[in-house]
Amino acid sequence: MNFDQGHFNFDANGPEDGYRKWRQELDAARHAFERRWGVILSRRVSVVLVDHEKPMIGLLRLVPDSKKNRGGPPEFEMGGLRFRASSIQSIIQMDTTDAESKI
Repeated sequence: MNFDQGHFNFDANGPEDGYRKWRQELDAARHAFERRWGVILSRRVSVVLVDHEKPMIGLLRLVPDSKKNRGGPPEFEMGGLRFRASSIQSIIQMDTTDAESKI
């Protein structure tokens, strides 16, 4: 699922209500996905992977479903490396101040 684009609700009252409801539904779906798979999307994170010496820092991206992966666990990408949730040992959201201090 792409959490940047959902399905617009044309049944809402007024122009702002439709957008607001669409955004709420999209955010709720993203939060449910994150809880289900133990990941953090759309924010800067530090990820420690099994069999990797150093943590990776950046944005965790959900790889769109491929034909061979339909119905299976999702695949993620960070720094050009693809992996599944089962490969994640830990994931920590980086604060803005943490990210700036690393630069």
